[in-house]
Amino acid sequence: MKVILLDDVQGLGKRYEVKDVSDGHARHYLLPRKLAKLATAAELRRLEEMKKNAEKEEGELKKRFQELARRLNERYVEFQLKTDKHGSVFGSITKEMILKAMREHGLLGKERAEIQLDRPIKSLGDHIVAVDLKKGISAKLKIIVRSQP
Repeated sequence: MKVILLDDVQGLGKRYEVKDVSDGHARHYLLPRKLAKLATAAELRRLEEMKKNAEKEEGELKKRFQELARRLNERYVEFQLKTDKHGSVFGSITKEMILKAMREHGLLGKERAEIQLDRPIKSLGDHIVAVDLKKGISAKLKIIVRSQP
């Protein structure tokens, strides 16, 4: 039975691929879970239209991520940490704190981003952090850590 995959199915194929599967697998697994639909002539025509729309959306998303990366490269986020009289820092800056600050400053909306940080920042000064925005696009965000007055 020929089916059109509506989602990625591990071991079978990716979204929008046309696959030939056994009747039982299609009827008892793929179709009830809405992972696929029958590959009729009308559905194949609609599939081509869906592929075009998906490519267009992918291009728009990539363009949006590139613009976001450009903004992140130009901006910075500032944090304040408590220090003692010798300059020793109490506390640290974590990935979650950076993401929260990015959202509060309007640098990031609902987009998902991965902060590349090996360990929390525990020193004063300027730090550059890599931000992975998916779709192969990344940016460098400047983090400034100052002593709390």
